[in-house]
Amino acid sequence: MRTQFFLGCATNLYSTATFSQDFPSIAHATDLLKSMQTNASFQRGAPSENVVTFLSRLENADPASPEISEDDNNAAWGHYQFTASSLTCTSVLTSWDAVGNVVVACRLIAAAIKTCKVARHLCFSNHIETTSYLSDIYLANVINLLWQFWQEAVGINVSDTFETL
Repeated sequence: MRTQFFLGCATNLYSTATFSQDFPSIAHATDLLKSMQTNASFQRGAPSENVVTFLSRLENADPASPEISEDDNNAAWGHYQFTASSLTCTSVLTSWDAVGNVVVACRLIAAAIKTCKVARHLCFSNHIETTSYLSDIYLANVINLLWQFWQEAVGINVSDTFETL
């Protein structure tokens, strides 16, 4: 899934359909993806070590892991991944410099979406009916932080970005 999402994020905006269909209430997701596509090479720096560790934890999460407690599973899937140790969204995603570049931003978004999809699958598989998923909140947090940092980054004028699309 990460590869498909990343390709969409970087090339043809396939990923905007994911947000409009599956997460329509997350503000600025489509704006962020379109702007990053237009400025894909902006600040091609390395992410911070904390971002790399955080991203690895998200991308390698395994719902069958014995480290995952019952309280962090099913509709709460994602809680452990986004809050374990001292590495949380707000402690790790502190600036665009910490994120590093568009590729890492897309990987963060893809990993957060994957977490949301796994939560839905776990609930479906375990016959759990729910109206909300904790992972959706974390996805919104990731998008909001990235959007904030993207707008604050020097050299990006978001309003000009959309005139070229």
